Amino acid sequence: MNMSMRFLEMLRMIGRLWSDLPLLVRLLKAWKNGRYRGLSVRTLASLAAALLYVLSPVDLIPDFLPGIGLIDDAAVLMLLLHSMAQDLAAFRLWEQDRSGQNIQS
Repeated sequence: MNMSMRFLEMLRMIGRLWSDLPLLVRLLKAWKNGRYRGLSVRTLASLAAALLYVLSPVDLIPDFLPGIGLIDDAAVLMLLLHSMAQDLAAFRLWEQDRSGQNIQS
């Protein structure tokens, strides 16, 4: 894979992170409020581990390094979103189904 293809793939992943992060926040709010119970224990453990890593001051690449300090945190979030792809897709369908029911009511 040449350098331009890797760069494009990285841009695609960043775009996916930006589009999936709000969905993840909505999923967590719905789960916390008891409206959505489609999360497995494995998914919740992955979320907790990723959150602990991102918030931890101990990183592979220290956060205070300008320009590259947050790369490992972004990579952890991308891995989390990739591993949760099925959960996010199921939640997206659940949201669409609920909004469809609200319109019909």
